[in-house]
Amino acid sequence: MDLVLDLGQSGSRARINGVDYSFDISKNSSEAIVTTLRRIFEQLPRGEYERAYLSLTGLQGQVPETTPFGELCLEFFNSKQVAVMDDGLAAYCGAIGSQNGVVLTLGSGVVAIAGRSGTFAHSDGKGPIFGDFGGGYWIGRKGLSIAIATLDGRDNAEDLVELLSENLATYMLLEDKTSTEAASLCIATAKNVLQGAADGVISAQLIAQQAAQDLSKTVISAWSKTRPKPEDVPTISFLGGLTQASSFIELIRNNISANIPKAQFVSPLGNHLDGAPAIAEQFPNGVAPLLDWWRA
Repeated sequence: MDLVLDLGQSGSRARINGVDYSFDISKNSSEAIVTTLRRIFEQLPRGEYERAYLSLTGLQGQVPETTPFGELCLEFFNSKQVAVMDDGLAAYCGAIGSQNGVVLTLGSGVVAIAGRSGTFAHSDGKGPIFGDFGGGYWIGRKGLSIAIATLDGRDNAEDLVELLSENLATYMLLEDKTSTEAASLCIATAKNVLQGAADGVISAQLIAQQAAQDLSKTVISAWSKTRPKPEDVPTISFLGGLTQASSFIELIRNNISANIPKAQFVSPLGNHLDGAPAIAEQFPNGVAPLLDWWRA
């Protein structure tokens, strides 16, 4: 049997022998990834899994030294082969397989992976402080910041104050405005902002439009890094929690199409848990810097 695990910014998932598991444990900026994985592994069924496939957020397109991950999997599951990869690469293979194109993972954070003829490129995925433009954290933080500024007399987005009244109430109760709970509030607020945009709330629409522009730039940037030819037709797909906001996704598509007219948009074939083992087995020697193997 094999183990597949996807560590995200707002939760984690695992698959063992066709059975899926989900956890509220997510990537924490104050905790080493190996430490986070240990907490997840402690909740998984014990057994011997020959291969482990780890799809990890927070790598920023650069897989670190794999020994700590390999030794952890060996300790818990006696795994002799461990593939460590950027979660964007797992998403790419899960969503469009081996087709040329781009997969944008759009959740609390943002990462785009482009592939063309076996060459891969990475864009954004830089985390909420320096990147993840247009992602859930970015949208929620933007909405709350403008609403708070309005309450403070520094802005005039009264429509946003009304839309986010419950989120603002939660904000007021936060003892530590820089805590993990504050970050979670931003992520939760994003869905309300996007729903407000779909319902015609002007201030929310402005935020959604800016987010869509930023996300389209991320996709375009990733695709351009693969040095495409004029005749290339990229397949583009989206994964992540915010893809449920259909009008928002349409904005992103329109912005991309204006810059890549030949782009073909498709629904994802699968997700990270499908893509991680597939891409790892396709490249047994790794794909620097997005995928590397550890072997006992």
